[in-house]
Amino acid sequence: MSIKKITYLGLVFFIHFTIIGQTIDTIVLLDDIELTVKKQKFLVGSKIETIDSVKLSLVSSGSLTDMINRYLPIYVKQDAGGLSTIRFRGTSPDHTAIMFDGININSLTLGHSNMSNISMFLFDEVKVQFGSSSSLYGTDAIGGSIQLNNQIKWNKGFNVELQQDIASFGSYFTGLKLGYSNHKIQYAIKAFYKQKENNFSFLNTAVKDFETDKFVDDVQKNASIKNYGILQEFNFKISEKLFFYTKQWYQNNWYEIQPNMSENYYGADYKEMENNNLRITAGLNYNSGKHKFTTGLGYVYDYQLYDNNYDQTISTQTILGNINYFNSDFLYGDFNIGMNYSHLMSDVYAYKEDISEDRLDFFSSYKVKLLQKLTMAVNLRESVVIDYTNQFAPSLGFNYMFTETNENMLTGSFSISKSFKIPTFNDRYWYPNGNPDILPEHGMNYEIGSKYHIKKDKSSIDFSFNAFIMNIDDWIQWVPSGDMWRPQNIKKVQSMGVELNFNKECELGDIDLIWGVNYSLTDVSDVDDFWNFHFSNREQLFYTPKHIANVYTTVEYKSWYFNFSGSYTGKRLTESKEDLDGYFLANTSIGENFYLKENTFSINFNINNIFNKAYQNQAYYAMPGRNFSLSLKYLYN
Repeated sequence: MSIKKITYLGLVFFIHFTIIGQTIDTIVLLDDIELTVKKQKFLVGSKIETIDSVKLSLVSSGSLTDMINRYLPIYVKQDAGGLSTIRFRGTSPDHTAIMFDGININSLTLGHSNMSNISMFLFDEVKVQFGSSSSLYGTDAIGGSIQLNNQIKWNKGFNVELQQDIASFGSYFTGLKLGYSNHKIQYAIKAFYKQKENNFSFLNTAVKDFETDKFVDDVQKNASIKNYGILQEFNFKISEKLFFYTKQWYQNNWYEIQPNMSENYYGADYKEMENNNLRITAGLNYNSGKHKFTTGLGYVYDYQLYDNNYDQTISTQTILGNINYFNSDFLYGDFNIGMNYSHLMSDVYAYKEDISEDRLDFFSSYKVKLLQKLTMAVNLRESVVIDYTNQFAPSLGFNYMFTETNENMLTGSFSISKSFKIPTFNDRYWYPNGNPDILPEHGMNYEIGSKYHIKKDKSSIDFSFNAFIMNIDDWIQWVPSGDMWRPQNIKKVQSMGVELNFNKECELGDIDLIWGVNYSLTDVSDVDDFWNFHFSNREQLFYTPKHIANVYTTVEYKSWYFNFSGSYTGKRLTESKEDLDGYFLANTSIGENFYLKENTFSINFNINNIFNKAYQNQAYYAMPGRNFSLSLKYLYN
């Protein structure tokens, strides 16, 4: 670290302990305040979308991929089997941090998460932050970050939720939630089991019948999925000021690796993949007036078995610790300072030896109202990787309130942030292809936005606009080097675009109506110079659509509800420099709730891909046509 950074860190830690040493004599009930430091409050100037429990209930048997496809203009590259990866604002899958209780759960070896393995049944809130946020979340958060959350609800007594889905192509989903809470204890356990045969029919555009000169009809084979998981949470108010929590999340994911269309027809060898993941966190929160102190421990274990070959297993472990102090009235603003420690270990068959690594992250944040209508936030993070390369990631953001009345609110925002991505273990240690001299990726994100909220009588309208430029240097790509492929820092990549969001809610007599539209335009390309804009020479990166849009509608009438959603994905360029056609998918559902005292019964019928669109998300990999599902839910509270 530079002398300036060391001096800064020393100063903020001095302030830290000086403040803690002051007399604290204010008693505040834990129910009246947030129980964890919400880092999002320091992302001033950034775009954040919250998917609440109501929206998540419509995709509760699906994955994070299904949720994104329904509600957000973000591209997820997927097959019909068990693999899907996100492309946030044109970045790579390694450039999105997936956070669970403050822990980044991306693979240490691959650098990203399989979105199809994250079940929405386990969570009741997902926060999606657009753009760089390394200053708050560290490595990976170049394109964006996703927070998986559950809300703590006190004094709710005993509650049960049971869900059973039956769907086309041999699909079944079973989910169970149990919980109890009073004024001191809150406990919840959620478990699910999901399987899918994926034996759907499709037109095989990779194989022709030469007698008729037509593509052949085919049935997908070897693309089955079986997943199950359990998430347990326990929260305990030790006293009015002290709070203890712990969470355990275990999941097993098994899937057959879907063959492409040609392999499917001519009979490819059967391959399968199994992953086991365990995430454990525990911590203490101390709250007194304007002061909040938190400390926590975490453990992450990931295991991968390819095609039942136990000589080629991949496993990693991470032990984490953190300490954090928050002050809600420091120099007339909010102040946060802390430190994270991580010890990373690997046992990978393709490494010459077992690898371990230590990382320290020092961070601080400050948010203040500079003027009555102008809010500013500064975030600083220094990531120290022992025996490797340190990274410094600052960010600065502003929000300005142009108008605020009972009926209208208009805000403007601006942010600039630096981000980084530490190379994966595979990038550095995979033998003999790894490159120990590979450099971290780093980027700069510039963003401007505006939000407009109108509320009148029984209706409201929300509209937002965001424009961004993201420059990423030392982009890592595996390229031919002699007789092998090796990772190299070979690219400067620039992503720029605009995002539009519209949402309207209203009451029309006995009818509640919600509808909205999202759209994103993303231009992402290799460049020689970040600030010489020669658009005629730009070529879109592989599998990054320029245009993505989705629409959604929910209509509620007494105990009935109806939903419609549609998503458009624009054309994409494949590795072979061919255009993959864009497509529009439409889904609908209808259901009814039945109430009997504390019991609620719900039945829901879904039709996916209404128009039976034949499409490819990935070149020459089949996707299902029209399909149906029936969902039964029972809730006791």
